[in-house]
Amino acid sequence: MTKKGQALSVLIVSTLAFTVCFMVWMMFGVIGIPIKKSLDLNATEFGLLMATPVLTGSLIRVPLGIWTDKFGGRIVMTS
Repeated sequence: MTKKGQALSVLIVSTLAFTVCFMVWMMFGVIGIPIKKSLDLNATEFGLLMATPVLTGSLIRVPLGIWTDKFGGRIVMTS
């Protein structure tokens, strides 16, 4: 595969991954309100519920970066 083909492949996969992540965030935001009502959460509890994915995502980036350097991006992305 040529450099141009690899660059296009990376662009397409990165765009797809971003789109999927954005779709999940949108679904989580939409179902958050009924979850808040059904669990009778106050503002603080609901804030923690909404912030947890952001916090865990930011914490997992460090080991994923290390694994990417060690094993390669393709292996880490597909596993």
